[in-house]
Amino acid sequence: MSSEAEHPGLKLLALDGGGIRGLSELLMIKEVMHRLMLEENKKRKTLGLAPLDTLPKPCDHFDLIGGTSTGGIIALMLGRLRMDVDTAIMCYDHLAKEVFSEVKRGLGDRKFKASKLEEVIKCTVAEMTGDSETPLLEHGEDFCRTFVCARNAQNMNANIPVLFRTYDSHETHTGCKIWEAARATSAAPTFFKRIEIGRGQQHFIDGGLGSNNPSKVVLDEAKKVFPNRQIGCIVSIGTGQVGTISIDRPGFLQHLIPTDVIEALQGIATDCEAKHEEMLALFDNSPNTYFRLNVDQGMQNIKLSEWEKLSNVEAHTAQYMRRKEVEKTLTLLVNVMGTHRGQLTIEQLISPKPPIQSTGYMEDRKHCPPPVLSFTGRNDILQKMYSYFDDDRGSAQHIFVLHGLGGAGKSQLAFKFVHDSQANHRFSEIFYIDATNEQTLEIDLQAVAPAAAGKSAQASRQWLAGRQAEQKEWLLFFDNADDVEVDISKFFPRCTFGNILITTRNQDLCLHARDEDTVSKVSNMIAEDAKDLLLRLAGEGRSNQQEKLAGAIVKELNCFALAVAQAGGYIHTRSNLREYLELYQNHRDRLLRRTEIQGLDQYGRAVYATWDLSYGKLSSAGQTLLQICSILHHEGISEHIFQKAATAPQDFDDSDVSKEVTLLLNQLGKRDEEWDSLAFREVMGELESYSLIERDRQAASYAIHPLVQHWSGATMGTNKYAMQKCVLTIISSSITGSFKDEDYKYRQKLLLHAARSTHSLNPDQLNPLVAARIALVYGEGGRWNDAEPLLVAVMETHKRVLGKEHPETLMSINNLALTYRNQGRWNDAEPLQVAVMETSKRVLGEDHPSTLTRIANLASTYSDQGRWKDAEALGVAVMETSKRVLGEEHPDTLTSIANLASTYHYQGRWNDAEVLEVAVVETSKRVLGEEHPDTLTRIGNLALTYWNQGRWNDAEVLEVAVVETSKCVLGEEHPDTLASIANLASTYWNQGRWNDAEVLEVVVMEASKRVLGEEHPNTLTRIGNLALTYWNQGRWNDAEALQVAVIETSKRVLGEEHPDTLTRITNLASMYQNQGGT
Repeated sequence: MSSEAEHPGLKLLALDGGGIRGLSELLMIKEVMHRLMLEENKKRKTLGLAPLDTLPKPCDHFDLIGGTSTGGIIALMLGRLRMDVDTAIMCYDHLAKEVFSEVKRGLGDRKFKASKLEEVIKCTVAEMTGDSETPLLEHGEDFCRTFVCARNAQNMNANIPVLFRTYDSHETHTGCKIWEAARATSAAPTFFKRIEIGRGQQHFIDGGLGSNNPSKVVLDEAKKVFPNRQIGCIVSIGTGQVGTISIDRPGFLQHLIPTDVIEALQGIATDCEAKHEEMLALFDNSPNTYFRLNVDQGMQNIKLSEWEKLSNVEAHTAQYMRRKEVEKTLTLLVNVMGTHRGQLTIEQLISPKPPIQSTGYMEDRKHCPPPVLSFTGRNDILQKMYSYFDDDRGSAQHIFVLHGLGGAGKSQLAFKFVHDSQANHRFSEIFYIDATNEQTLEIDLQAVAPAAAGKSAQASRQWLAGRQAEQKEWLLFFDNADDVEVDISKFFPRCTFGNILITTRNQDLCLHARDEDTVSKVSNMIAEDAKDLLLRLAGEGRSNQQEKLAGAIVKELNCFALAVAQAGGYIHTRSNLREYLELYQNHRDRLLRRTEIQGLDQYGRAVYATWDLSYGKLSSAGQTLLQICSILHHEGISEHIFQKAATAPQDFDDSDVSKEVTLLLNQLGKRDEEWDSLAFREVMGELESYSLIERDRQAASYAIHPLVQHWSGATMGTNKYAMQKCVLTIISSSITGSFKDEDYKYRQKLLLHAARSTHSLNPDQLNPLVAARIALVYGEGGRWNDAEPLLVAVMETHKRVLGKEHPETLMSINNLALTYRNQGRWNDAEPLQVAVMETSKRVLGEDHPSTLTRIANLASTYSDQGRWKDAEALGVAVMETSKRVLGEEHPDTLTSIANLASTYHYQGRWNDAEVLEVAVVETSKRVLGEEHPDTLTRIGNLALTYWNQGRWNDAEVLEVAVVETSKCVLGEEHPDTLASIANLASTYWNQGRWNDAEVLEVVVMEASKRVLGEEHPNTLTRIGNLALTYWNQGRWNDAEALQVAVIETSKRVLGEEHPDTLTRITNLASMYQNQGGT
């Protein structure tokens, strides 16, 4: 929710009349568009986007274009017909030659054929729109508004131009065609006959008679169309300085030209420069807002109809633009056009209200807008504000800051507070200040004090500070104080009383608040409030189905106030709840950028456009960091990721991506092999200042709003995939080959970042080392299905590039086989493991650490398959060799011991298993750390052995500890955590605590189905365990249903003779026997 002041500054274009000299205007506009393209391409290069190869269209850069005579025709070409400049030049050149090359035969004052002009214009309109009779009027909001000036031939003395507009107005000429408007504005006496338009058949002639320089008309019209918008710039372009126009003696067969027409024609030249001087005076206090481009030498002798001198016009215009002062003006103009925010509103600029010359208040004091009718919720913040401002704080000012992301609803919340305060007479006076920039602050503040106190911001501050004796509790409300370059505190009255309220995107302004009770972050709405707002705006009623749909929509919108309001407006005018939900899921970016439904219930700009303002003010480094954050997960964005990547050795052979990553990191804080933390925090602080990023002080990380993420991602266009590769390279660069406790914990924090960064990315596009490290993060996070395609791509690339027996290739095959094993695909894993083991023995040697690891992995697969003798033989051999080659406390040796213990466990040799497990647990705690994932797994295995030995209390103690630690370290749904919960449930079962066991088993079964898949061996085990619990509870039908289903799946997945399948068949038989069944 925002005010109109948040829109980008208005960009206005006024085009003089001048016959064939109008080509000069087009050439100057082309130069401006060319320079704008160069500036845009600089930005795009920084962002890694492809450069623009065609000039931008003026209609995409100007909000309003007005023109007179041939300047009017150009306005219609650029605005209504949306031509690019080159097309307009071509069309203009054709028009000039066709119309002015044939002089009308016979006597008379109209030298050229109006029918020929009509024919050329109609052909141009048909070529651009498909219909020569296309109406002038356009509908909607998102287009460049255009008008042309004409004069009523029957009322020349009024000196009021008639405007033919492309947009709705109470003065719109209904039914007017584009060609008719073009004829009206160019019907210059002595050149073309007048034109009759409308039912009343009014006669119109060239608008240049009195308004040949339409810049003031453009400004006045902009005031009507955009009453509260700030001006960015107004560009007035002339057709060259000329002398007074002379008029030949009229032909006696034609009507005599009226005297007022002759006087108007002769005044055209002086009118253009007089208007220019008037505009200069108007903008005297607003530098760099009004720009006039007009060739001042060489055009004097080129008559309006001398089409054969078009090349002369081009030459004089080019010479004019090469002049240093013009070059400076063009550079300044392009810089201003690239600035989003304006300086003054049109009202403030062209309608200044002088103070009443008395002791009364200024007439131009602003009043706080009311909240929108649909204002909903925020009661917690409102109550906080009421309590604070009602509190007697002694000798100190009350200062309260509402800060947050643009569109979160800060201003509306403040409007609501002010409205309620007026009703409750909380303050003696309330002064509303537009804090958009220093000029608006000065203007609004100077209107606060009575005229007698002086007309300046300083006088108003002093007047407010001096009111303590009157016991006045005034409120000074600074709205939209977003500009980080403005020191708002210098506008505070210097006193120890009074009240100040600030709304801002700039988090730095929170420093003005006394403590946490005097500041509130305005973020997402409460879900129920957001749903209520949506339904109120949508106007669709409140059935259960509509409530459910509304809940789903606000969830998609993250309960963001402006997004909810915009959705409500869209649904109200052109959709319904069900359709919108589907549209949003398929066309999110387009919907959030829509502008034509704005204005509903006084809400401001579109969601994405709100943030575009902030984006344009960011440095190149700030924009880069924001786009990187749009690739990462929206929470847990840590400086450590960038620091580790910047200081790690660069070992990637993809030179293009590697170079790009180096450039990105250099922008953020990389200094050779060192990391500049202060530089990084300055860039991140820039994003914080616009509330685009939020810092989590406790977690020492940052978060970005999900909608801001989507918007920032959309700014990259097709370059998003290239940025994804860079971000993944940064993530993988931050990963070391170490497997210590802290390394596991760090990689665990990368899991969500890796998942979001690889979204929709083809694994084949990644460097193999990057893909392998991201797969490691997935694997340790238990997301084996996500790791698999990455590992397949790595293996295939290594086979093709390095060869099938290269050590890196063997490593990639081994990693893929491990993933298959973890997925429960033991038959897929086994052949890969056998092959890689044999090749490793031959290529690396039998005692090589990698060979030993692969033998141990194969032994674990045999154990999973129930081939315990085979597993034991390999396990004993690899354990002994590892002790000898690597040492007894090497992590790989510990793994081999743990694997052998598991094999003993499966064989029912629990005492043998216990001996190994106790030793390996103690060593793992010392070597790896007590919270290392491998240590937790080994403690869990020891607990399982205790369970099998009937030592259920000992098992329970270990299992409870493992469950809690695993939840904290790995996450609640990590496969290892689920395994520890399942083990604890089994212990409860053996203790006869079937209800406690059931609670855990239901949870772990559902999570296993979701995380591992419904046919994963571990999921099947957990379903079978729940069935046994149901059986012990006497719920035989429930138990039978689960057991029958799990046996069928086990036969298909594991095989009919797998030990687990046989155990489940035995369990079902026992159930039938106890039921007396067969």
